[in-house]
Amino acid sequence: MQPNFKSLFPEMPGESRVWAYLCSRRLSDEEAALINDEIKKFTSAWKAHQKPLSAQGQLFYNQYIILVVDESIEPISGCSIDSSVHFIKAIERHLSVDFFNRLNVLILNEETPKLISYHDIDDFKGDFVFNPRIERLHELRDKWLVEIQSPPYF
Repeated sequence: MQPNFKSLFPEMPGESRVWAYLCSRRLSDEEAALINDEIKKFTSAWKAHQKPLSAQGQLFYNQYIILVVDESIEPISGCSIDSSVHFIKAIERHLSVDFFNRLNVLILNEETPKLISYHDIDDFKGDFVFNPRIERLHELRDKWLVEIQSPPYF
């Protein structure tokens, strides 16, 4: 059965900006708990031009970090986006993982998350892939998981 993402971040409007970071490996439950704590700390302190952002985040499947910002409250700035990249890079260094390899994609193979190379995606037709091109929360809720059919996949 395909997961339902319609209720993700229910306090945030659908037009909120989204950043998705896929980890190069599945994190242990202990690592995931640590990351979720760090995400909460980061999003609660995240600012743009010294003004707090309305932000949330979460680690999904022990492998996918999602950060969300409601720009109707305060627009995000280049510097605040840079700070989120530094945050993710710090996690990478701490755990010896990679969140920036855009050739990695996560699929649901018989309802089990599996990391594959984008180059191998044709071998998984009929399975579902997490769309790495989402930019808005309504896309995350409605189009994050898409069936692998024919190119373009996303």
